[in-house]
Amino acid sequence: MPGSELAGAEPLGQWIHAELFSVSLPAGSRLSLGEGGTPLEPAEELGEALGIPSLQLKREDLSPTGSHKARCLGLLCSLLVAAGDRPAVISSSGNAAVAAAAYASLGGIRLLSLVSPRTPRVKLGRLRGYPQLTVLSKRPVALLHHAVRSWDLADLRGSVNPLAPNAYRGIAAELVGTGALAAVFLFASSGASALGISQGFNQLLPPSERPQLHVVEGSPGGELTRPWYQSTGPASRPESHLGELGSRRSRLSPAVRREVRASGGRGWRVGPAELAGIRELADRHGLRTSWEGLATLAAMREAAAGDQVSRAGSWIAVLTGDAAQLDLEPSRADDRPLPVAESELELDLLLEAAGFTRPDAR
Repeated sequence: MPGSELAGAEPLGQWIHAELFSVSLPAGSRLSLGEGGTPLEPAEELGEALGIPSLQLKREDLSPTGSHKARCLGLLCSLLVAAGDRPAVISSSGNAAVAAAAYASLGGIRLLSLVSPRTPRVKLGRLRGYPQLTVLSKRPVALLHHAVRSWDLADLRGSVNPLAPNAYRGIAAELVGTGALAAVFLFASSGASALGISQGFNQLLPPSERPQLHVVEGSPGGELTRPWYQSTGPASRPESHLGELGSRRSRLSPAVRREVRASGGRGWRVGPAELAGIRELADRHGLRTSWEGLATLAAMREAAAGDQVSRAGSWIAVLTGDAAQLDLEPSRADDRPLPVAESELELDLLLEAAGFTRPDAR
């Protein structure tokens, strides 16, 4: 039986929040690696250094696949298990592909992951550890569309799957009841996690108790934060590497911006100078997290300096990726090579060799 649950057993991992997911799945289809229930840690000294009276860290970086994407891909792969034997595809800057490979392998799902050749070595190394097909391409999204159209692969991208935000409602559920919440900050690419967290608070808290929601991007940023930076000009902040392989455009952007504004929050962009300063500060306080986590803390420091968030209640930093992702080293010549495809024909040949079948042959 796929997954780690038995029929009639108590739900494991994030499935304790199943009533929030707006989808019904039999217990035998619920895949779990122990995601969810991540620690909420007070960080008083670091908060004092950032100018935040009550800082708490939601440690999604301690998730079993190294990022908060474990929640989303655990749910989406469980839906595929329940629906039957359908292979899947994802294009990703790294974290989502790693999570997809982990849960697809657990559920016996055949998966194609399309990633940029510039994906950091640590993420490619993790992908090599799963029995799935990972293909490097400078055209990952275009080839994904071909795989969906010609091979009928299920699209696991959080930016297009309408159920993707639902799993992140569990983060909100785990924050409710921990005390007064002033604000939640998190790095976002497609915005699925921010949208899901907001939906969770909307379901669980009355309007007067809902925290502000703040989304963070690297500089120059994308659609999620554009309204807050339209008048600053393109050269207002140096460009950083952060998020450069992630989504710049997302169909979720309008909904995310509406939720952020309705909460009283805003979007933030973080440049290389802010990242460097926060990394040094975090190291001094014994915190190691990803570049995305550091960007989240940098945005919180800027918000605190501008006195833009209520001081009554905790400020929550959702740390979305683990410290290994600080390593941006590209693959080396001695790494086991991954297949490369830049055309539909090249991808077709790789899929056939890996045992994928076209829909008319299934």
